[in-house]
Amino acid sequence: MKPNGIQMDCGLKFANNRPEAMRDILPAHTMPTTMKIRKTVRTLFAAGVFFWFALGAAHAADWPMFLQNANHDMSVDKAPQPPYRLKWSFRTKGAIHSSPVVSGGRLFIGSYDNSLYALDAATGAKLWSFKTGGEILSTPAVHNDAVYFGSKDGYVYALNAQTGALVWKYETDLSVVSSPVVTDELVIISSNDSYLYALSTADGKRQWRLQLYDAKYTGVYSSPALVGDAVFYSGKNGALYSSSIKSGGRNWQFPTSSAIYASPVVKDGIVYIVSYDRVLYAIDLKGEKVLWKKRLGKDMIGYASTVVEGESVYQVYKNGVIKVYRKSDGRESAAFIFPAGIKSTPVVGSNGIMIFGGEDGVVYAASSKTGAVIWEYKTGAPIHSSPAVVDNMVYIGSEDGTIYAFAP
Repeated sequence: MKPNGIQMDCGLKFANNRPEAMRDILPAHTMPTTMKIRKTVRTLFAAGVFFWFALGAAHAADWPMFLQNANHDMSVDKAPQPPYRLKWSFRTKGAIHSSPVVSGGRLFIGSYDNSLYALDAATGAKLWSFKTGGEILSTPAVHNDAVYFGSKDGYVYALNAQTGALVWKYETDLSVVSSPVVTDELVIISSNDSYLYALSTADGKRQWRLQLYDAKYTGVYSSPALVGDAVFYSGKNGALYSSSIKSGGRNWQFPTSSAIYASPVVKDGIVYIVSYDRVLYAIDLKGEKVLWKKRLGKDMIGYASTVVEGESVYQVYKNGVIKVYRKSDGRESAAFIFPAGIKSTPVVGSNGIMIFGGEDGVVYAASSKTGAVIWEYKTGAPIHSSPAVVDNMVYIGSEDGTIYAFAP
């Protein structure tokens, strides 16, 4: 099935996780005393506060898409305190490059055995798997009880998150290795055919698509970010773009001098992107000016995405170095050297803990202030996957084909 209906405009309504207000109706034949009314109000208020608190906690415990959320913010209030213990592991039949996402107590991840897996996040028990026609590097996104992802078979898939049943699939012209961002109405994802697609969440019909003009390099590994009514995306053509999610109309574009593999990160009105031209850029949200740019040096190749925590900007490099820059002006404030290259985007906690995987197959928990390794765990192969942190647990995949879950 290849939906090809084109609609150049679509009204969007973002997800609202708050339910309608609860109603309590007193029987018409009763009229409580003032004391009873006050007691009833206090009881209902307490119940309402508990309900909203529980709902907020449940929502906060989800990590539903690549790099945690739509704007790709990998900072957390409190990273789990190491040392960790292995709580469970689950082995697939292929390497894992995809990153785990967690929603509603379920973990979802893709494998190079061509399958997407749903596991119980607490125990690692397999709930279901879905076989595609190609390897899955794409990290899934979960929204409104559906899971969306791409495959190297060229399709974008939508599955029922509870059962794994196929809802729809949409065929692009080449492999899909980027990861989607999702609203109530749209799935936005790039393909190696050098197009950014906006598909209907309901039936997969194409609403619009945009070409990333590419004179030299082809393909898109970078995944789009979303803030407000704008989507930010880039590709191997070396350009960073902003477009309207309603129509696909382009707001602005910013060229760099080489390919971009990292995904854009948007935080506090600033778009961060690192390019293979060995420059880290901080650009204002409207694309009107470069706030600062940091030339990185010949060996500093950024494959993973930027992390902003507090007043610091973290960037990992393929040579095993993590550098920290001042958010205000991009001036380098620290550099940490690790034993192997890093492609995994770290989680950085405000409590001074950062968690990531290395090309040496090691999962690291280190101080984000000094770079000192606090805890490490050796897997059987390099790690490309970026970690997810949910309910004081750390989840990550390895190219040894295993998903690992750790807890303090």
